[in-house]
Amino acid sequence: MNNTIRVTDAQVGSVVQALASTGLPAVSAYDVGKAFFLKTTRTLSNNPKHLFFSLVEQLQSVKLLTKLPLNNGKHAYLLFGHSSATAQEIACSLDPFAYVSHLSAMEYHGLTDRFPKIVLMSTPPSSDWRKQALEKMHRDLDGRFDEYIANGLPKLTKLNLLKIGKTSIQFHERSQLGAFRNVANSPLRIATIGRVFLDMVREPQLCGGIQHVIDVFLSEAKRHLRYIIDEVEQHGTPIDKVRSGFLLEEVCNLSDPAIEKWVAYAQRGGSRKLDPEGEYFPHFSDRWKLSINVPSLTGRGNDIDE
Repeated sequence: MNNTIRVTDAQVGSVVQALASTGLPAVSAYDVGKAFFLKTTRTLSNNPKHLFFSLVEQLQSVKLLTKLPLNNGKHAYLLFGHSSATAQEIACSLDPFAYVSHLSAMEYHGLTDRFPKIVLMSTPPSSDWRKQALEKMHRDLDGRFDEYIANGLPKLTKLNLLKIGKTSIQFHERSQLGAFRNVANSPLRIATIGRVFLDMVREPQLCGGIQHVIDVFLSEAKRHLRYIIDEVEQHGTPIDKVRSGFLLEEVCNLSDPAIEKWVAYAQRGGSRKLDPEGEYFPHFSDRWKLSINVPSLTGRGNDIDE
């Protein structure tokens, strides 16, 4: 790099202001590149790539950017004044399509008294992520996408975060449809209450285990019944509806016309288990055609037989 090339103080100021205006505690190399490109390149005659790297060095030298350690050769930075940002906030800032999910979302919504040591996040499958990233870059760059790429500035790419500070991050590739909501005045995106309950029946191992899921359904499902039904109805698969229906009706003693309709999805089969990760039990719900492979529920209810 040509170290004699530097951006002006005015250009530095405009980029810093653009980054601060995002409200994000952390930014990717793409975020910095975008701010640099939109705020300065119309006045540059050459070497925008070299000037970009010079800008990053300047911002790091005065502690306006602090590099976050990543293990894949990519770069991300904590913005000045955000040293108290949580791992969840930083993760949502650096992956614009991810959201807090599973047990971490249960904690946020007050559904569990457990405090997960790992932050659980959901993000789109890689092909969907790349498509959304390309669409976002076209929107962000105001019709100048081709020029931005031609100048060799950093693209929006998945950073593969594994740890932020002392907190481990676990990303799981999942559908986004109807899955999260934005938290006001925060970079956080959190799985909705309905999606949290749907994830509990889909992946109990990521939600504290099947027994914890049952305990949460018993204590909280009645209060959130409408959200659960709406989510399962819109985004649940047939087996999601069967598992949810069993838990709501036979474990929680709740009823609703939608739950009654879900019985139509019941069908006998060795793979039809309440706990998808557990072994098949010979105890089953005759109504829901479901192996009740959870010891605490063996023999519960009139419809459960050997």
